[in-house]
Parts: sequence; C-alpha cells; structure tokens
Amino acid sequence: MGLFEKLDPKITQYSRWLLLIFAFIFIFITPFFPKDLHRILGSVFYSLIFFTAIFTLDTGRKSLFIVAVVAFITEWVAERIDASLIHYISLLVNVVFFQIIVIKLIIQIAKSKKADAGVIFESINGYLMMGLMFVTWIAVAMLFDPNSFSFPVENPTTQDFTYFTFVTMTTLGYGEITPVLPFAKSLSILISTSGQIYVAIIIAMLVGKYASNQSE
Repeated sequence: MGLFEKLDPKITQYSRWLLLIFAFIFIFITPFFPKDLHRILGSVFYSLIFFTAIFTLDTGRKSLFIVAVVAFITEWVAERIDASLIHYISLLVNVVFFQIIVIKLIIQIAKSKKADAGVIFESINGYLMMGLMFVTWIAVAMLFDPNSFSFPVENPTTQDFTYFTFVTMTTLGYGEITPVLPFAKSLSILISTSGQIYVAIIIAMLVGKYASNQSE
C-alpha cells in the first residue's frame, strides 16, 4: 500500500521518461518491425504503457492500478479468445484508463508551479495518452460497426487506428481513411478539435508559468 501512497520523486521522474519511450516505440517504432511481430510487440509495449503511466501520477495510483490490471488481463485474453464480449470489456476498460490518465496529467500540469523539464514531459505524455484514448474509441466504434470508418485494408489493425487518430489530431488528414457513419464523423470532429485545443491550452499554461517564473 505504501508504494501507492508515497513515491520517491525520482520514481515519478523516471516514469515520465519510460512512459514517453514506451509510447514512442508503440506509436512510431513498432510499424518498422516485420508484420508478424506487430501484434505481439504492440501488446507488450501497450501493457508497459499501462503500468508506467500510473507512476507518473501524483494521486489516485492505487485505484488506477486496479484498472490497469483489469485492462492488462482483458487485453491479453481478448488477443487469444475470439469473443465479442471480452473485446468490448477490454476496450471499455482501456477507454476509462486513458481518460483518467489524460485528465490527471492535465490537472498536474495546471497545478505545477514551474515550467520545468518534468512538466514538459508530462505535456508530451498527455498528448500521446490522449491519442491512445481516441485509438480505443475508434476500436470500439469499429467493433460496434465495422462500417463506421472506411479503411483501405480489409481488416484494419490497432496500427491503422493509431495512424488515423494522430493524423486527425494534427488536422493533417491525408484522406485515405474516412469516417462513414454519423457517429464516426462526430468522433473524428472530436479528435481533431481536442488535439488542437490541447496544444493551445498546454502551450498557454507553459508560457504563463515560464513568464511567472521569470518575473519572480
């Protein structure tokens, strides 16, 4: 219990680095590996993200650890058992987990007094975690109705969802993947506006904190 109540600041600092590294590998590096390794590598680094993210938080680690364990178990079971219910449970737990992580990271950034390296890493991690949260939302939409989005491949994977999410978050939008159903279009709008709003708010907070530190 003590592990979750009070952490050495160095653990939190190292966790920020590790979370950034694991997220970076999952999002950007995994696609470079042979296709038959994508699934297993994705699952491994996705699981590492779950447990590393917990130790970047100042509060609520114990309850979130329980959510992470449930997410971890259902994620690996869903990979091996072809059951819609398990997939739904896994994705819904994932959605809850990443939503909590994103909200708590934003609160931590807002409460921080200095715009130091730790806050900057938290800001980057928050952006990447928000992207992964939307990845799970798209996965839920595709599981609910495979015609929600039009992908250029017959059986889109998590990497396809990740690609579409971050391209949409940056409002780049190459256009080869498009939302088809009304709720998919609404989700796409939410992803694009959230990405821009996050960047605008975080930059404003960081600049404000930096200016405040300089004036002091």
